[in-house]
Amino acid sequence: MKKIVMWAAALVMAVSCGGGGAVSGPVDLSPWMGADNLYTFTVKDVSFTLAPMKAGTFAMGETLDMGRFRTPAVHQVILDGYAIGTAEVSQALWKAVMGSNPSPKDVPTAPVTSVTYNDVQKFLNKLSKLTGVPFRLPTEAEWEYAARQREGMEGGAWEWCSDFWTDDLGYHLAINPQGPETGDQYALRGGSALEKDNKPITRKGMAPTSKASDVGLRLAVSLNAPYPQELKDVLVDNKIPREHFEAADMKPETITVNGVKFDMMPVEGGTFLMGGAMKISTSRDDEFPPHEVTLDHFKMGKYEVTQALWEAVMGSVPYGNQGPNYPIGNVSWYDVQAFIRQLNTLTGRKFRLPTEAEWEYAARGGKKSHGYAFAGSPYPQGVAQYGYDDMRTREVARYSPNELGLYDMSGNAWEWCLDRPTQYTEEAQTNPVGRDFQPGENDLRIMRGGSVATTADKCRVTNRNEFEPSRFRTTIGFRLAL
Repeated sequence: MKKIVMWAAALVMAVSCGGGGAVSGPVDLSPWMGADNLYTFTVKDVSFTLAPMKAGTFAMGETLDMGRFRTPAVHQVILDGYAIGTAEVSQALWKAVMGSNPSPKDVPTAPVTSVTYNDVQKFLNKLSKLTGVPFRLPTEAEWEYAARQREGMEGGAWEWCSDFWTDDLGYHLAINPQGPETGDQYALRGGSALEKDNKPITRKGMAPTSKASDVGLRLAVSLNAPYPQELKDVLVDNKIPREHFEAADMKPETITVNGVKFDMMPVEGGTFLMGGAMKISTSRDDEFPPHEVTLDHFKMGKYEVTQALWEAVMGSVPYGNQGPNYPIGNVSWYDVQAFIRQLNTLTGRKFRLPTEAEWEYAARGGKKSHGYAFAGSPYPQGVAQYGYDDMRTREVARYSPNELGLYDMSGNAWEWCLDRPTQYTEEAQTNPVGRDFQPGENDLRIMRGGSVATTADKCRVTNRNEFEPSRFRTTIGFRLAL
């Protein structure tokens, strides 16, 4: 039976055989590595190459660069290292292994086609015996991850993948996903020369006994290169390195990255009552009960992260952003983590998202709080940019800051926080970071502050919202913490 990756408390992963295909554990291909940093193999005078793909994480599916904008079907994937063919399996290689060429036209250098999934499994078994290397088909995730980094993978021939076909890849974070447990079709990737507008996300299903003149395959091998533990620490377990501040460190900082400056404001630690003090008509149940929270010293971005800073760190901005002094938008929670990793590499610091408790404490004004309903005022006017119908954020710092000198903590853009949503209790907490991932759940992350597209009540400092972390909107951004 084909196994699937299941989220258990310890995140134990199973290895899939991808249906009928034989897959063994990861191997060391360094003996086949050439000066071109490719793995080269030869079977009966026919040579072929595989490229190493580093372990990492990416957003799989209909992301903005794939031409989709609203309600995208996207989920985050973490992959171990693997190797994938630099080209589709050629007719020459298939003939060298199998003894004949099933393709409609005999062109040795062209991709082999008119092969069923079952044919492919026989080919892989024979090739593996001839070379001593456990070749297999790539998973859909591996195929797309490679196609997003290597040009030219799409549009030659449709390529069999090891996954059973599913219409819905879901929104869940997945580690080394293998596809559904069962099915009557397998996934094909990449489109073909007979199709139009082929992209790394182009996909369809096909029965394992079917074949077509534009369907072939590409090779893959599992490498002994597991994904970095830091990815699991940040994306799954909320184990994020933090900077420790003493009272003497509580001073504003101006930091420059590739010519762009940004300010981090001190937030002196303390104890506050988190949540709604009294229920009003616009209160949500998840704002109650109020409970005591104690926080260490930390620092918070003076402004929402701007498009200028995002571009300085990442090299470009996503589609739909308006200008350098606007808050960055159309970035998922996972995109933000990629930005933070790169920012920390550039600065040597430990920037991160604020926890929900830190966000609310800072929005209230910390130890300088006047107890306002909005960040810096009892009324939204003058401190919050909200109520616009055009779904477009405004430049940062157009209105007054709060007691700590922080701008736009009410309104303008929703701001991602570190935490997964939790139900408040009356129990006192110290430096809470939200709950752990629960197996089988629809993973969500907290957003705070309201936006230009919400009503004023969403901009209250106690209002909470949550969203799938793989999704994005023009009106969702974030603010840095240290």
